[in-house]
Amino acid sequence: MYWTWLEGVLLRSLLMMAMGSAAVLAWSSPCTAAPVLPIPIEPASRSDLNRLEQHNECRNCVLRGVTLREAHLIGADLRGADLRGADLRDSNLEGADLTGARLINADLRGANLTNTDLSDVDLRDADLRAAVVINAYAPGVKSTGLRYAGADLTGSNLIIGGGD
Repeated sequence: MYWTWLEGVLLRSLLMMAMGSAAVLAWSSPCTAAPVLPIPIEPASRSDLNRLEQHNECRNCVLRGVTLREAHLIGADLRGADLRGADLRDSNLEGADLTGARLINADLRGANLTNTDLSDVDLRDADLRAAVVINAYAPGVKSTGLRYAGADLTGSNLIIGGGD
């Protein structure tokens, strides 16, 4: 049976939702040249974003995929925040509390994370290249796939001692 390109994409999306991306990689069909489209993640909540902007606090909020480039988040309370896929390039998070935050696939290139609490943060596949992570407290960090070339990790236990 031959699938049309759209049927293949729809079937792959359904498989990803039902069984995860491994099922899509294992499945083959005559339309293997068709791209596998990622399932879109829920966008950031506007009320959560407003709370962060007004109070520099957003505990347990949903900020998935949000763009906060060059944001001034010094001392921000982002404990438990969902920042998966967020763009935080060149942001200043000095002294912020990110305990338990999910930063999977987040872009933190050039960000300042000096003296930040990264306890139990999920940084899998995050990009910290050229970031400043001086004296960050980071026990229990999940760091599989973390990119950190050129990052300043002075006095930080982000990589050494931060386990998956």
